[in-house]
Amino acid sequence: MDQRVARTRGRLGQALMQLGQGQDLDSIRIGDLVRAADVGRSTFYAHFEDRDDFLGRSFCGMIDICDALARREGLAADILPVAHVTHHIAGNLAFARNAGRSRAMEVMLAAGEQRLRLIAGTHLEEALPRVPPEERRQVAAFLAGAFVGQLRLWLHNDLRTPPGTLVAANRRLTAGVLGALQAPPAHLPDRRPAHVP
Repeated sequence: MDQRVARTRGRLGQALMQLGQGQDLDSIRIGDLVRAADVGRSTFYAHFEDRDDFLGRSFCGMIDICDALARREGLAADILPVAHVTHHIAGNLAFARNAGRSRAMEVMLAAGEQRLRLIAGTHLEEALPRVPPEERRQVAAFLAGAFVGQLRLWLHNDLRTPPGTLVAANRRLTAGVLGALQAPPAHLPDRRPAHVP
């Protein structure tokens, strides 16, 4: 991404954060964003399809930054940048509370889950190269979905849980999943449940 594109996206992201401090994200329109960012509407549409695309890609951009920071800080044991994402959200409390009450948050979480799945897949490949690729994909989807579920619960409960509690729970659960991957497979019967025709 060239510097101009990064600057424009950065300004739009800052405008979203600024506007979202004082109002529900659903009430923020593209016109509000471009005015606050001091960019043209045509510039916005040169980068994003619509408002939902902007929201999703902005959330994914935040996740990417958090993942890069986690790797730089030597947190390679964490498959996902849970601590960084959680503390970033907690550090922007007014925005997070307004976002948590909005339909826009679901758009952001859906896009974020897809990005987290890719991040988890990459880190699982590095951490567990002997695990078959399809099993790694399943685990990546499981871990990404679990973290997004935690974020959704946290946001719906007005971020009352301390971020460290959420991070610790995620690390324990992730360790259990990774431990299960390295254990010999359990021999369960491979049959349909009785109620399935």
